Amino acid sequence: MSITTTTEIAKPLSDFDKIGYNTYLFTPESYTQKEPLILLFSWMGAAPKHIAKYTVAYRKLFPTARIVLIRNELGDFFRSEATYEELLKPAIGIVKEHVKAGGQFLVHSFSNGGGNQLAQFAKAWTKREGTPLPMRAIAIDSAPGNGSWMRSHKAIATSLPSFWLWKLLGSATIHLFLACLFVIDKVSGREPTIAVLRRQLNDSAILRKQAPRVYLYSKADEMVGHDEVEEHADQAEAQGWNVTRVRFERSAHAGHIREDEGRYWGAVKTAWDEGSPA
Repeated sequence: MSITTTTEIAKPLSDFDKIGYNTYLFTPESYTQKEPLILLFSWMGAAPKHIAKYTVAYRKLFPTARIVLIRNELGDFFRSEATYEELLKPAIGIVKEHVKAGGQFLVHSFSNGGGNQLAQFAKAWTKREGTPLPMRAIAIDSAPGNGSWMRSHKAIATSLPSFWLWKLLGSATIHLFLACLFVIDKVSGREPTIAVLRRQLNDSAILRKQAPRVYLYSKADEMVGHDEVEEHADQAEAQGWNVTRVRFERSAHAGHIREDEGRYWGAVKTAWDEGSPA
């Protein structure tokens, strides 16, 4: 099931309109609310050419669907809820318009960065609309991790420029940054950010529990361990969530379509097909 090609992403995301901070919207000419809206939360620092592999695929799976893309950078992980509520207004408005017209939507998040964006979006939605985020299905790719030191360092370091000196200095800076976070959490008694994320992704007060959930992850991932994802999936299942686990063996972080594109997209489509309207 090959649904992406090199030529199709020669100008990645050029057909998306920017509608807010790190927020983009694609609307096909044949847009209809009978098709799903895709709410896509990319991984931290993801390049357009990499994100486009997924947007191109979704345009083939659901040719008349709108796609709302929300990107993120390192600093976004530490924004306040009040700031998020403001930044996410354009995207929430699009989703609300779709739902109000009777449309359904699919959520797809990548890594801890995208998972954090999803959790913030769900909290802002619930505060504004008074209901959990009413998605029909949800795909969680390469997340959530548990925030281990070296895996966190690896995840942040991937966004650094390739110049060796910057890599060296940047690595030291990342260690200092992580050390500061550790000290602040210990001194203040604050719950670590990743622990908050893991809890919120299983919070039925902000995410619709009836939506089928598929975890897509890899045994070879160096940034988020397969054991960390499986532990979260087990917790979700024990709490009554409808969970499917799809484990890859050789793929890198947020790169599972490279190992088996058909299995990846088949799992996402199955979650959608098994879902029901909110």
